[in-house]
Amino acid sequence: MSVRKLIMLLVAHFCLLTTSSVSAAMLVLYPKVPAPYSQIFSEIIEGIENQFNGDIVLRSIAKSESLDELVSWVDGQAPEMLIALGKRGYKIAKEVENDTPVVIGALPIKPNGISGISLLADPKILFDALQQLAPNIKRVHVVYSKNSEWLIQLADSQIISSGLDLNKVQVSDVKTAVEEYDRLLASIDFRTEAVWLPLDPVTANEQVILPTLLEKSWEQNVVLFSSKPAHAKRGALFSMFPDHRALGTQLANMVESMFNTKEKKGVLPLQDMKLAVNLRTAAHLGFDYKSRQKDQFHLTFPQ
Repeated sequence: MSVRKLIMLLVAHFCLLTTSSVSAAMLVLYPKVPAPYSQIFSEIIEGIENQFNGDIVLRSIAKSESLDELVSWVDGQAPEMLIALGKRGYKIAKEVENDTPVVIGALPIKPNGISGISLLADPKILFDALQQLAPNIKRVHVVYSKNSEWLIQLADSQIISSGLDLNKVQVSDVKTAVEEYDRLLASIDFRTEAVWLPLDPVTANEQVILPTLLEKSWEQNVVLFSSKPAHAKRGALFSMFPDHRALGTQLANMVESMFNTKEKKGVLPLQDMKLAVNLRTAAHLGFDYKSRQKDQFHLTFPQ
């Protein structure tokens, strides 16, 4: 064989290796839901399609379809990569994750042995927004339950780089959470301290805790910020909501990396977030944001 032919074969072999990571078949499962919720999944899928260069099979999942039928269908497809969205997708993914690189999206998941991007905001994103919107704040208080422990641990490791101090209190039930909030608000220095409301089913209870916390924070001029998108509308200074297209991009990158490395990535918080600010609350707290700053707000209340 001539040297020229040998070089051409080596180049062709190299090209095959470098392109194999983007030619594998990907299956995307998503729930069949009515508008406007369907728009969320459409945007996530758009992000996936924009990022991934290989063949993609999209499959909506109806409530009427049984888990066994769906798992059998996925097995028949034999995808090399799988992105599962929503609760229905999650149930299927748990059944096939040992055979296929799988990532979960569009759920507020926590580390549980499967890989994915949680809808929970990366605490660093929240802390950066806090410094932008309330630069006088030096200390952040958070009351949380076991459900949020992994995220609070992450926050604890991140907050020093933000120049803030984190006071964290773990509770086990709503009653204890109410007592901790009462104790906290009785001694808080509203000029330099803020309260972070995590997306926690116990300490951010919508019926018992949130209304009282919003009322008292307003009365005492306390900066209250939240991980739940709707809370800015209800009176928190700010909250975050997902950039769904960016989430799709992250999911595609994660599952492709797992396909190439054969390693799980675990659960990561969502880093691409959009900022929602309550301007009425801001004015009440004495904050006057300039036009250039407001241009960075994706959503403002009252609308």
